[in-house]
Amino acid sequence: NSVTTIGEYAFCGCNGLTTITIPNSVTSIGKLAFSECSGLTSINIPESVTTIGNSTFRGCTGLTSVTIPNSVTSIGHEAFFACTGLTAVTIPNSVTTMGIRVFCGCTGLTSVNIPNSVTTIADMTFYGCTGLTSINIPNNVTSIGSYTFGGCTGLTEIVCLIEKPFAPGDNCWYNVNKDIPLYVPKGTKELYEATEGWNVFTNIIERGLEPVDRDEQVTYDSNGEFSGGMDLEETVINDIYYNIPANAGDYNADEGCITLQVSTTDEQVEEIAGKDVFDATVKENFKGIAFLVPAGSGTITIDAETTGGITLKVKVGDNEPVTKTLNGKQTVVIPYGTPTSAYVYIYAGGTAAAKSMYPTAATENALKIYGITLGTDNTTDINSVQSPESRVHSYNNAVYDLQGHKVARWLKKGIYIVNGRKVMVK
Repeated sequence: NSVTTIGEYAFCGCNGLTTITIPNSVTSIGKLAFSECSGLTSINIPESVTTIGNSTFRGCTGLTSVTIPNSVTSIGHEAFFACTGLTAVTIPNSVTTMGIRVFCGCTGLTSVNIPNSVTTIADMTFYGCTGLTSINIPNNVTSIGSYTFGGCTGLTEIVCLIEKPFAPGDNCWYNVNKDIPLYVPKGTKELYEATEGWNVFTNIIERGLEPVDRDEQVTYDSNGEFSGGMDLEETVINDIYYNIPANAGDYNADEGCITLQVSTTDEQVEEIAGKDVFDATVKENFKGIAFLVPAGSGTITIDAETTGGITLKVKVGDNEPVTKTLNGKQTVVIPYGTPTSAYVYIYAGGTAAAKSMYPTAATENALKIYGITLGTDNTTDINSVQSPESRVHSYNNAVYDLQGHKVARWLKKGIYIVNGRKVMVK
């Protein structure tokens, strides 16, 4: 515990090393400290560490997961270069600086969330990450380097939240399939089509939330910044409505999630369905998160966790609520179809251990929401829908049942949502 610094090259090339415990006294890890430690499978970086040096874990091919604590503000050049066994990385909002080629050659990496705190994505950061299937670029990014995503041949979608697009560096998307969906903020498609480096994509799709009307009594934070202890009762942040009074939950700054410890029943949600979120009935009956989605079909992706007697509940418009009990932190994808704009309600369901509208008996009973992403199909333009005859083939249409489940192959008799319209198949 007296060690405060792990110096440069400290364990470089120790390929027989399988585990290591770093004490909380350590504040910095030097360059190449664990480079080429191919036998190392996991490592816990303590909260005391603020800096990860250049090439610290370079060539640690056995490393499968890394959790970077909230204390880290800087990750050096090539820190995880060629860590081919790495499948997932969590980068906290404390990180403001990442060097070049940080994850270059991490072929096993399938997904990564870049936090809003990062403003620059350096040259070749994800170059050659062939296993990466999706990438989310936050709005605060002001610079993207050369070859940053070059060779990411496995990408199936790109989500870019930048509202004022700028030209990325040379060959940023080298060898990336340019026909995959590029999701951009609502109202920015023409800007992306006119911006060099983005106009190479052929399938640019706008997506976003419908504006939630707000009155003078409602807190509104256009920057979407959360902080511990903030008031989330009747609050709108970036068009998402929160009604989470202090006795029902809060924003957990340590974990970076919204916590709900009070449940709402399906009957209560049914009672408020269709009402404006600022209606007194909504405030009284609903504890959770709500936002408006446009007419059409799409998906709602929620990173969440349920503990104790709590479940995750999601209701879209008139559709039946979807209930999920999660084993640890998971990503839930919920398809939906709605003929008109509709509210999405996200709330905590309860069991005998979690009585409706009362704080749960044990603090471990909670719904934790780490993030929400809205995805809309590129076939949601309701003006293009043709009147169906006796049957509809779902190969050529975005078809959902009234519970929001996507339907495959030929449809049986019933009522469906086809490209955003309600259709009866006889």
